[in-house]
Amino acid sequence: MQSTFRSVYAGQTAFRPAVVSRKSLICNASVLKSIPVPIKSLDGADKGTEALAVRVAEESARGLVHRYLVMVQQNARRGTASTLTRSEVRGGGKKPYAQKGTGKARRGSSVSPLFVGGGVVFGPKPKDWSIKMNKKERRLALATALQSAAADVLVVESLDGQVSDKKTKSLIALLGKIGVSLEKKTLLITKAYNESVFLAGRNIEKLAINTADKISVFDVLNSDKIIIEGEALKHINAFYGESSEEEPASNEAEPVPASA
Repeated sequence: MQSTFRSVYAGQTAFRPAVVSRKSLICNASVLKSIPVPIKSLDGADKGTEALAVRVAEESARGLVHRYLVMVQQNARRGTASTLTRSEVRGGGKKPYAQKGTGKARRGSSVSPLFVGGGVVFGPKPKDWSIKMNKKERRLALATALQSAAADVLVVESLDGQVSDKKTKSLIALLGKIGVSLEKKTLLITKAYNESVFLAGRNIEKLAINTADKISVFDVLNSDKIIIEGEALKHINAFYGESSEEEPASNEAEPVPASA
């Protein structure tokens, strides 16, 4: 396009190019990648491989996963830390002691920040720490984190009815059969909420349990081993794979311990 500039002196119309050319914008492009992951039965027998096919961020979006993790952790902050300034501390209207004759420094109020129990200078006040991130970016970041951990992913059969007694030792024995040591940080992803598995595993220090529709990027990045139910893998491939351009319901979780 061209912009029209009117000459004040000559009274003529001059034509000049409109500003300088703009640099090309870099967007968070995605590409569908398929990686084979091993499958095991609950008795430890190998059953071949299954594809983990999700859309991941290309080189132009290297910081995408980091931004998502920062958002998750920052949004978990409650922001309730609060202190009192000297004007908010009760009392302080009376002069603590006489101006002269005590040998002490001059004091006009007992709520001065220099006193124990006085106000706090520049202390924290309640604050909203939450930040936002586009839905498609969040989805792409989580898929990229899952794909980067593909080497540590193991697919197993359904766990329904396998720990019906809801005992921790039963779940530990079951995971031991498929070669999973709970001495390392482990993430277990089930198709849906399984009360028996949750109750059996909630007391295991290094075991995190997510459902396929509520996967925590923090748990994915923090785990040394990721165990996924077969049905959960199908859901992941459908949601983060070829059909991820559609707009299904939200599929993310942020179960990070909150701090003020």
